[in-house]
Order: sequence, then C-alpha cells, then structure tokens
Amino acid sequence: MLKGIRNSFISTSVLYTLLGLVLIAAPGKAIRWACFLIGAVTLWYGISRIMAYRRSGMEYGRRFELFIGVALVALGAFLLVSPRFIVSIIPAALGIYILVDSVSAIKRALDMKALGFEKWWGPFISALVLSVFGAVMVLNPFGTLEALIRFVGVGFVFDGLSTLVSTILADRLYRG
Repeated sequence: MLKGIRNSFISTSVLYTLLGLVLIAAPGKAIRWACFLIGAVTLWYGISRIMAYRRSGMEYGRRFELFIGVALVALGAFLLVSPRFIVSIIPAALGIYILVDSVSAIKRALDMKALGFEKWWGPFISALVLSVFGAVMVLNPFGTLEALIRFVGVGFVFDGLSTLVSTILADRLYRG
C-alpha cells in the first residue's frame, strides 16, 4: 500500500516537473495547444448541443439548446482558427483594468498631497509603477502572457521537485 502511494507521488512529481519545464521552455506552444484543446472541446460540445436539439424534435421550448449550440460551435471554431487573438484578450483586458485603477490611484495620491500628507509620494510611485505594468500588458499582451506561463511553469517545477524530494526523504526515513 505505502509503496503504491510512494510511486504515485513520485510519478506525479516527475509529471509536474516535466510540465513545468515545457511551460518554461515553450510558453507560446503551450498556450496554442491549450487554445486548440479548449477550441476542440467547445466545438464538440456545441455540436452535441445542436444534435440534442435536433433529437428533441426541434421543439419551440428547446430553441435555447440550438442557440447555445451554435454559439459554442462559433466560439470553438474561432478558438481553433485564431488562438493568439483570444489569448491576447486576457492580459490586455487585465492591463486596461490596471491602467484605469492606477490612474485613480494617482489621483488619490495627488489628493493626499493637496491635503498635506507628507508621505503622499509612496502611493504615487506605486501607482506609477502599476500604470507601467498595465501599459505593458496592453501593448504586449502575448509576451506578458508568456511570462505568466513561464512563472506557472516555475511553480510546477518547484512543486514537482519539492514533492519528489519530500517523498524520497520520507521513504528513507520510513525504511530506517
């Protein structure tokens, strides 16, 4: 029993480490593969919803099935055809949010200055740094996402290696 658990932990650790190394080495390909898989599953699910509508005898009350099916087929096809566009929306949208938030933070810091707060410059500088991050995310969304994917990859490698080391040490301790 314990040997099976140990082997499970070791194989999972190795897989996490390998996945992390792939994400670090080729984040662009990992993103494209993820989009391809999500697009294919979405397309398949949309087709199954349309077929469910057709099997139901195309009843008026079931038209929502048809609508959802067509929307999912369109989204799935779009993900398959244009994955970079879809992927770039996420960091760009987050970048816009950060920019808007940082502009209001800059205004709050300037209001603090006008009210006589001595350390108004701390929030001001952090808001400026945030605005730069937001601008980078808007201007280079795919590069930003690749950096994020690499960061996730580092997390997977760390998790995999630390679990592997812990499992090996625990096994040696148990064996005495």
